Amino acid sequence: MDNSSARRASQFCRILGNPLAYRIVRLLDGHRRRPMELAKILGVSATAVVNQLKHLKIAGAVHFNSSGVRRAGRKVEYWLSDRSLARHLDDLEKCVRSMGR
Repeated sequence: MDNSSARRASQFCRILGNPLAYRIVRLLDGHRRRPMELAKILGVSATAVVNQLKHLKIAGAVHFNSSGVRRAGRKVEYWLSDRSLARHLDDLEKCVRSMGR
């Protein structure tokens, strides 16, 4: 692995090191969701969700689509850019469980 790839992977791991970002990725597995929906499910503010989605978007982990304007603002949906990410997280969780505490 070259330095550029190592740096990008490390930065992505730092983003997923935030429990909220990690939980958002898990909730986006197979779903398109709006920030307000994610905030409600997670019991956090929409601002916190949007902040993490911004980091995930910069990292290339999520895509989004804005479909017009509503009275309360734009209707934006997010989804995983690569469905294999969820499978990799499954493997990571199995590995962590096997290491014990």
